[in-house]
Amino acid sequence: MYRQKYDVIVAGGGTAGIAAALSAARSGAHVLLIEKNAYAGGTAASGLPFVDFFNRNGRQVVAGVAEELMNRLFQEKASLGHIRTSGGHLNSVTMIDPEWVKIIAEEMLLESGCDILYHTFVCAAEVEGNCLKSIVAANKNGLTEFHAGCFIDTTGDGDLAKFAGAKYHQGRESDGLCQAMSLLFKLGDVDVERATALFSENPIKACPVGGDHEYNLHISGKLTNWNDIILKEEIFPHPDHNIWAGTMRENELTYVNTIRVSEKNGADAYELSEAEIEGRRQLKKVIRFLNKHVPGMEKAHITSIQNGIGIRETRRIDGEYVLTGQDIIEGRRFEDCIARNGYCIDIHDPKGQGWGVSRIQSEEQSYDIPYRCIVPERIDHLLVAGRCISTTAEALASTRIMPSCMALGQAAGTAAAMAAEQGQVPRNLDIKHLQAVLKKDGAVIE
Repeated sequence: MYRQKYDVIVAGGGTAGIAAALSAARSGAHVLLIEKNAYAGGTAASGLPFVDFFNRNGRQVVAGVAEELMNRLFQEKASLGHIRTSGGHLNSVTMIDPEWVKIIAEEMLLESGCDILYHTFVCAAEVEGNCLKSIVAANKNGLTEFHAGCFIDTTGDGDLAKFAGAKYHQGRESDGLCQAMSLLFKLGDVDVERATALFSENPIKACPVGGDHEYNLHISGKLTNWNDIILKEEIFPHPDHNIWAGTMRENELTYVNTIRVSEKNGADAYELSEAEIEGRRQLKKVIRFLNKHVPGMEKAHITSIQNGIGIRETRRIDGEYVLTGQDIIEGRRFEDCIARNGYCIDIHDPKGQGWGVSRIQSEEQSYDIPYRCIVPERIDHLLVAGRCISTTAEALASTRIMPSCMALGQAAGTAAAMAAEQGQVPRNLDIKHLQAVLKKDGAVIE
């Protein structure tokens, strides 16, 4: 039976939201997770692999709830486990079965005692002074008001924080444009061994589920060999188009990432709708191109399309600290560290003209994310986690990956439960105590 007042309410059931709700509930809080889809999992339920649990030195920099989810998927033969890589921009890849993510994430949430409300999204918030008091959620029942001691925005787009009046920035500083979006899709009847042999950049070798030997399970490269065809048939507007894809099972590509939709605002309903339409328009051309021209994909067919285009960047909430690209490049350490990350700065050009990376230059090959980045500048009883935390556009290009989002969600959930129990505003929490609890729960913060 759902109630209308909780200790902690988490808005958004993607990777950050799963970790936030789990951590808050395991800390003893009564938790409600609100999710717009019919399942939890977000981007992980699209088939996109988890990347960079490890830094370039081979040290694991994300664990805790994220590692627990991976272990449970592995037990169900729904993950190949962590595969260390060499060369390229990735330090590790963890292939996952997106349908099992939906099952396992939901099981974990229910085991924790968390209430889950699907087909629901936040559409308004009530703030008194600078304190967030309640939210309004919309679903088939109409509009319902919910109260909580602390709220966590894990919507990705900072929707709840925006409705609460938090300040934010969006897009790159020069023109406000956000990174390009991608519509992921799954292909069946693919000769993966043959197809991936064409893209030899940093092969990632493992034995797929159902296979009897190891081979490259990952495509990472450009469609340069087909530039003439791509430009002639107007599949993409630029040559040397990027493609990434990978699998954990025989005869399928669990995800393909090559569609690129640029110059659209993913936090605007009208532009987001246009982006969805454009993504499927490109997909029709892409599958015909793959069938006709790429060996190993002659019989490939679409078995599923991501439930909503993948958005890399929208709102970034103004927090008590703004993490910068320089912080990442230098591998900065912070006294109020709540999560670590070893992923590069990975920018998909907002105008759709390619992709590039900048690597961490510190000896440790990783950096800290401080607690202040998840605390909005002036709104109390609210935390943010996932890709809407307080960063510059450049820094977001590193912090937005799923393991980082789960680490941030775990920290936010633990902090929210503490704040609700103590009747305290999150910005005034004892950071040393929070860090001690995170370490006890398996998080990597040192």
